[in-house]
Amino acid sequence: MKTRSFISPLQLIFLAVITGCLVISCSKQKATYQPTWESLEQHEVPDWYDDAKFGIFIHWGVYSVPAWAPVGGESSSSQYSEWYPFHMYVEGDTTYAYHRQHYGKLSEFGYKNFIAKFTAEKWDPDRWAKLFNEAGAKYVVPVGEHHDGFPMWDSELTEWDAKDKGPKRDIIGELAKAVRERDMKYAPSYHRMMNYYDPRFEDGHFNNPHYSEEGPDSIFVKNWKKRWEELQDKYKPAIMWLDGDWMAPVEVWGTKQIVADYYNVAQSWDKEVLVNDRLGEVRGERGDFYTTEYEYGIQTDTLIEHKWESCRGIGGSFGYNRNEGPDDYMSVNALVDMLVDIVSKNGNLLLNIGPKADGTIPDIQKERLRGIGKWLQINGEAIYGTDYWKTYGEDNLRFTRKEDHTLYAIALEWPGDQITIQSLDEQAEKRIQSVSMLGVNGELDWSISEEGLIIKTPSGKPCNHAYSFKISLKE
Repeated sequence: MKTRSFISPLQLIFLAVITGCLVISCSKQKATYQPTWESLEQHEVPDWYDDAKFGIFIHWGVYSVPAWAPVGGESSSSQYSEWYPFHMYVEGDTTYAYHRQHYGKLSEFGYKNFIAKFTAEKWDPDRWAKLFNEAGAKYVVPVGEHHDGFPMWDSELTEWDAKDKGPKRDIIGELAKAVRERDMKYAPSYHRMMNYYDPRFEDGHFNNPHYSEEGPDSIFVKNWKKRWEELQDKYKPAIMWLDGDWMAPVEVWGTKQIVADYYNVAQSWDKEVLVNDRLGEVRGERGDFYTTEYEYGIQTDTLIEHKWESCRGIGGSFGYNRNEGPDDYMSVNALVDMLVDIVSKNGNLLLNIGPKADGTIPDIQKERLRGIGKWLQINGEAIYGTDYWKTYGEDNLRFTRKEDHTLYAIALEWPGDQITIQSLDEQAEKRIQSVSMLGVNGELDWSISEEGLIIKTPSGKPCNHAYSFKISLKE
């Protein structure tokens, strides 16, 4: 028979005090970060993000109903279709004229009237997540709220959200489940720092009494922070992806405190997270990773040691633009080349899709994503989990590496019968163990000359785009 051990009331009190102290102590230990740049810059980029290389951005919202912007060459913010609710109120603007022609006077049909037409009746989050997985994406960033003040989640802070109006669904919540079930990271973005339209107030450009062309007042900032905290607490994003940062400095937004809080609460989630550089007027100076959009191209001749990310649409806008034709979209070949180039320079590619208002993704966008995925099935070894090398490339070659024992030389065009890699000289001969091409069985013949490493190419191409030579080295 087992004996029972009784604890006196005094002992219970003592144990409660000790336990409470331990809990407090642990919580204090978890509050690792303070709202100073010195503290925040101790944060390291998680391996999962550095290894991922490729993510999907999604601009989908009320602006997907008109889904229109002028088309003409490389895009700028004045041509993004998701900026429709800004330009439709600017008299003399092309979008203003388009709106008058197709929807009538602004006094009769303003942006608010599009909300009821944003029904998402064909939206299937599982089908979306399956497509992103097929594309080879490792993380997904849907817009949680764009500059139009319409949250795509079930918000307790406003009735003007996707759960209460329009689709009447928690878009962010439903997609979170589908994406995470396929082992991709999930990070709804938050663009409310720039708020040119808010459906809570009377229809019109800059219709928010707490926000103007000069920026936000303290009431707006307080509300902006509450919405971010709600998005953070409900959906536990893997990235704090902010936008609209040019409207006010960090001190106005109080983002150092917000970032510290995010880092600290993520420890209680047991998640490794990170933040972008759009924290106020510090883009390209602060944050775990820097961001570019559209202005980055294959011609960039810089290897950036600070982690960075390039985002752009497959076409000229982030949101769906019905005004764009096939010629306005990048080809699979161009997209693959861009991904390779960005990765060779220590970047990630966050490639955007713009679904239609009914929730379907245009066929041309799906075809592009599947094309990238097909290429990654063969060449992903040279992309995922790699680091940048001593030089990003030469001519039509780009380099990545895994530790010090594997170098990948990715040819953006088929090199013909042989290729010469000038960055590998006679000193490299002692270290080279073998040379092969991803997707091709067996080793390739190679030799070293004064010009560099000469590799004889295989008789057949393993894929339709860039071609990855794998150079195994002695450790």
